[in-house]
Amino acid sequence: GTNPETHSPRWAQPESAMATEKVSAALTGAPRLLAGFSPEYVIKEVLLGVTIGFAQIPESIAFAYLARISPPVALHAAWIVGMICSLFGGRPGMVNGATGAFAAIVKTFLEEPKEPGMNGKGIETLFPSVMIAGFLMLLVGATKLSRFILMLPSPVMIGFCNGLAIVIGEAQLHPFRDSQTHEWKSGSTLYCMLAITFTSMIVMEFVPKIPLKIFKIIPSSLLAIIVAITMEFAIVRPSGAHTDTIGELSEFTADTRFPIPFFVDHASTDYDFSVIGREGLWGNIFVQALLLCIVGTIESLMTSEVVESYVRTPSDGDRTVYAMGVGNLVSGFFGGMGGNAMIGLSTINALNGGTGRLAPCVTAILIMVSIMGAYPVLNIIPVASLAGIMLVVVLHTFKWFSLRLVVAALMPQYMRDRLNLHAKIPRLEVVVILLVTVMSIFLNIAYAVAAGVAVCSMSYAWSSGTTLNVQQVEVDGKKIYEVEGPLFFVSSNVLFKVFTPHDDPPEVEAHFNQSAIMDYTAIETLSRISATYASLGKSIRFVALNYSSLAIIKKAEHLARTIEYTQKSFIAPKLPDITTGFQNDPMVSKGLQQLSRSEPVGGKGTGSLAQGIGSLSHIPGQTGPWELSGEEK
Repeated sequence: GTNPETHSPRWAQPESAMATEKVSAALTGAPRLLAGFSPEYVIKEVLLGVTIGFAQIPESIAFAYLARISPPVALHAAWIVGMICSLFGGRPGMVNGATGAFAAIVKTFLEEPKEPGMNGKGIETLFPSVMIAGFLMLLVGATKLSRFILMLPSPVMIGFCNGLAIVIGEAQLHPFRDSQTHEWKSGSTLYCMLAITFTSMIVMEFVPKIPLKIFKIIPSSLLAIIVAITMEFAIVRPSGAHTDTIGELSEFTADTRFPIPFFVDHASTDYDFSVIGREGLWGNIFVQALLLCIVGTIESLMTSEVVESYVRTPSDGDRTVYAMGVGNLVSGFFGGMGGNAMIGLSTINALNGGTGRLAPCVTAILIMVSIMGAYPVLNIIPVASLAGIMLVVVLHTFKWFSLRLVVAALMPQYMRDRLNLHAKIPRLEVVVILLVTVMSIFLNIAYAVAAGVAVCSMSYAWSSGTTLNVQQVEVDGKKIYEVEGPLFFVSSNVLFKVFTPHDDPPEVEAHFNQSAIMDYTAIETLSRISATYASLGKSIRFVALNYSSLAIIKKAEHLARTIEYTQKSFIAPKLPDITTGFQNDPMVSKGLQQLSRSEPVGGKGTGSLAQGIGSLSHIPGQTGPWELSGEEK
């Protein structure tokens, strides 16, 4: 009921201390359950979500053109993947959706569409690929393979970003070509498109730098689109010219506003799933799924690390991959292109104070509302404005400092000193940057990353193998080899050649105080060395192997029976007595003196407290020192 005087609920009238406590708990309970959801937090996160949403919509449409699919396929994927990953992912504050990395992979499996903005031939294979990629992501999370993001060296990441930027940038040139002749557009159409593109770039890049608060709130991408629409319909078309809009290339309609399972026959789709049964096509589907899984996982975990460096809160890589897997399963099922974390928008969110899940959720909701209810507005956006917005994204994605690294690596020392260019890194790492960049452009981003990691791994293996150092000394007629450095497939052959069995005395020792056995090649080398000495009637003993080396040898003992070895000697540290810390306390010193003179529990005679308690562990029939009878307690 209500109070007739105040027209408010009776439970809200604090007529007693208990009622006051209940009201206080009701008012403060929600913030406890939803930590951080203060009014200030909600306002900031909602504004950030709206800002990022208006930036993500044109990006997603542009990525659809890059992937050779229609924009609804990308936008539905953007909000589905974005919502699931925002709610359940392991990195709050990270924005997810349809990305350039996914689009770059999808592009290689689809033919160029006959009309711009339409689906390329082979679109039917995309949705099973996305769902299988989601399943593979779940396997990555279940097997905790996300920790292998640590294996990505910085040169590979730099090449990845540079290659992705160039691929996205190259795709923005397509609207400037005629869809029929594939020749460059000319005349007033070209000039108007360039004017809209450069105007959008200027607004996108420089308006946020104007020192007025309103320009910090209104998304620059939204302003760029508004300016472009105004130019198109207030200047370009009244003057007799014309540029393409989204609605003229791939119109959003009432049929495309809701996600439909890809296998359902619907007016918005014209899929021919009979092609999936063709010979060899399932192989392409699985390859595409694997590449999407690899690229999506790499970019998401890399983005998670970037966001973590800004917000200073821990991430859960496995949970991030799990959520992304579920998001791609659902997205593929409903005819979406799938997606992963968006490093650019996630960085913008983090730099502007976004730390929670609310802002990315608002972004996903905004995209969903836009495609389901505001799709007529999307149809009037000039395509040239999308190109301008994406070119700004490209400029920020490309790692421009890497150009200095390349130039410095090509210069001799005296030229770098003269130009004060102290930015040289090992030339092989510069080669990796260029290799990953070039392969991303001409082959595939996933292949490029794999090649870059392989080159860096081989470089590290070679340099580590050259650090092996062996010193030889003779003590009392016994020769000792002191081995330093990792022992694995690169250094094992070097070690074998160091030993001189024919010239050595009957007793030889090899000390591994500063070394470790890393692989089977090392075990096989030690076995060969032992066999060589044994054939000459001599003995060799491998001393001071660490625990990991012993584990490797013991697991392969049937393959290495001739190896005679000992582990590292262990000196037990002196542990403090149980009475340590009490002796100087005057409140207990008298009690300690009495205990030290008393008969210890479980033993006879006099002794210290430590001795008495130490004897408890040897009481017959007891499983632990504290399981005593009542009298003993």
